[in-house]
Amino acid sequence: MASFDDYEDEELPRFHEDIEAHELATALTGLTLLGDDLAMRIQAFNIAMVDKFIMELEMNYLRSHFNDELRRQPGTAALLSAQTEMWVFAAYELMRSWRERAKLSIKLAENGGLSAKISHLLARPPWDHGSLMVARQLTRVHDEPEILPRIRDDLLRSHIPFHLLEWVRVQLAKYQEPGNEKSFVRSHPMMDRETGSLNYELTRGPMILETLSRRQLADSLRGLNDMEVPSQESITAFESFRKTKSPISEP
Repeated sequence: MASFDDYEDEELPRFHEDIEAHELATALTGLTLLGDDLAMRIQAFNIAMVDKFIMELEMNYLRSHFNDELRRQPGTAALLSAQTEMWVFAAYELMRSWRERAKLSIKLAENGGLSAKISHLLARPPWDHGSLMVARQLTRVHDEPEILPRIRDDLLRSHIPFHLLEWVRVQLAKYQEPGNEKSFVRSHPMMDRETGSLNYELTRGPMILETLSRRQLADSLRGLNDMEVPSQESITAFESFRKTKSPISEP
């Protein structure tokens, strides 16, 4: 699909042994404000470590198709499927939480509400560490307004990777297409023949718009810091792709 070609790697995927866990952790914690939140930072490292673990499972799954001894080992596909789904859910929640925090910071900065929000959060009880953490982040935005363009750029860089992750997550968690509560989807992932990762179909009704593997989702997050800020035309093209309507009308 041409709508997000800029985000697809035309080269062969890297060998999983060559990918270090710190690459994904560094990319995630490099998002402005995410690295400032201890809970989000820990979750970023957790997601990176599990990604490394899953890549080994994926490669064993791929090898099992060519090795009778590996094929006879019980539970290989089931374990990979379970770990893959849990990774998608965790990665999605981290990105969703960070994007909400980033958007809140921009909104408050634009409407002059930073000081009031910071005061409100600082008035919370001392055991409310979450509120105090947000207060410290918003204080940074207040004291360093030059980081606002970086926050906006990071939101743009993460727009397509996040919404692709969301697409897969909704189909897995809710058995429906994003934004369509009347739909019913049960994805039956197939093995990617290059990485062993599980491929998921991005659907709209009877149409399969694209297939996307967990490894591709992880690689898109891994490349966040190296990605150029996408143009508005690229964002618009992706949104048009994402909101493709099914040719079959809902009752």
